[in-house]
Amino acid sequence: MLGNLRRKLFWSLDFIKGAKVAAHYKEIKTLHENTSCEALLNINAGKIADLLQHATTTVPFYKSYSEETLSLASFPVVNKLALRNGGTQFKSDKFLTTKLHTVATSGSTGQPFIVEQDHNKRIRNTADTIYFGEKGGYKIGERLFYFRLWDKQYKKNKWLAWSQNIAMYSVDEMDDSRNKKAVEELMHTNFSIGFLGYSSAFQNLCNYLEKTNSKPILNKCSSIICIAEPLNEYVRNKLFHYFGVQAVSRYSNSENGILGQQELNVSQRHYKINWASYHVELLAFDSNTPVPLGKLGRIVVTDLYNYAMPMLRYDTGDVGVMECVDGAIVFSKIDGRKMDMFMTTKGELLSSHIVHKILQYKNIDQFQFIQESKTSYTIKIKLLYQDSFEDERKVIEEYETYFGEDAKVSIEYVDAIPALNSGKKKLVVNMMLN
Repeated sequence: MLGNLRRKLFWSLDFIKGAKVAAHYKEIKTLHENTSCEALLNINAGKIADLLQHATTTVPFYKSYSEETLSLASFPVVNKLALRNGGTQFKSDKFLTTKLHTVATSGSTGQPFIVEQDHNKRIRNTADTIYFGEKGGYKIGERLFYFRLWDKQYKKNKWLAWSQNIAMYSVDEMDDSRNKKAVEELMHTNFSIGFLGYSSAFQNLCNYLEKTNSKPILNKCSSIICIAEPLNEYVRNKLFHYFGVQAVSRYSNSENGILGQQELNVSQRHYKINWASYHVELLAFDSNTPVPLGKLGRIVVTDLYNYAMPMLRYDTGDVGVMECVDGAIVFSKIDGRKMDMFMTTKGELLSSHIVHKILQYKNIDQFQFIQESKTSYTIKIKLLYQDSFEDERKVIEEYETYFGEDAKVSIEYVDAIPALNSGKKKLVVNMMLN
C-alpha cells in the first residue's frame, strides 16, 4: 500500500514540475526496448554532434577543436587525473552562474575527484535509476534496504529516507548486531522489499545467516541489485538460497551514473549497456585504437547528458570485453580496474575473477589477494570459524597453477580485511601496477 502511494506521489510531483523525469524515462525505455541497434546509433550520433558543438563553443579545453571536423574520434581520451588537473578548463562557460550538483569521488586512490552536473543530467540519472531498478525487479516506492558507506555526501536525513522508503545500512557498521537488526527488520516487514548495495555486504549478511543456522527468508525480497563490487557466483547462489531472488550486478560510477546492468532470467551473465545515456568505446591499453569484439580493453565513456562538465571519451579506469549478443553490443565481462588485475610470473595480465574460486573452500569469511612482486603473491584470509584452515595447501597449489610454475604463494590469517575510504572491499592489490 505505502509503496504504491509513494510511487503515485512521486509521479504526481514530477507531473506538477513538468513531467521531466517521466519524459526521460519514456525515452530511455523506448530506446532500450523498441529501437533497433542501428536506429539507436543514429540517434546517439545526433546527440554526440550536439554535445561536441556545445563543448567546442563553451568549454575552454575543447575550444581549440572547433575548427576540426566534429568527430568524436578526433577528441582526446581523458581520465580522472586530466580532469582534476584541468579544473575549470573542463567546465562550460554557459553554466558559470547556474547552481549545479557536485559529485565527489575518490575511488581507490584516495584523491578527491569532483564532477559538476547540471539539472537535466540529474533528471536523466533519476530516470536511468528508475528504469534499471525495474529491470532488476525493483519498483520505485518499495521498501529498499540499501547497504553502502553512508558518509556525509550520501547520507539522507530522516525525512528524505522516509519519503524514499530507504533503510540505510552503512557497511562500516555491519557487525553481527547490525546484521541481526537488518534480518529482524526484514522479518517484520509485511510488504515487498528490495536489496541494493555492495556485494561484500551481502556476502557478510549471508555469512551471518549461515553462522546463526538461519532458515531461508522467502517471499519477502523482490529484487537484489549489487553495485560497486563484482558479484561472484558464490554470493549470487547464497543470496538465492536465503532470499529466493536472482541477484544482478550493476555497472556504474559516481561521476557518470548507470553504465550497464545484468538482466534477469537469462543464463548469460552479460551486462546490457546503457546506450540510451552514454556512448561507450573499448580501447587498447597502449593506444586509443578500438579493440575487436571479444578482446579485453579500456572502457571509455562519453556522457551524452552532462553539459555543465562535458565528459568526452572519459577513461573510467575499468577494463572489460564487448560482444554482440542477439544483435546488441553488450559487456560480456567487466574486470574492474587494470590495477585490480594480476600479472603472471611471465608478465601476462590475468583476470581478477579467479580470486572468487577461493570460495569453493569452506570456512572463509573474507579474503584479499596481494601481488607483492613479479613472482610473490599473498592471500589474506579471515576465517568464518576460528579454527585451522584444512585446505591451505590446496589453495596454495591451485593459485600457483594460475600465477605460474615459479610463483610463490603464501597465506596470511587476519582478523579483518580493511575497507577503502568508500567502504568497498578491495579484493586485489597489485603492487606491480599501483
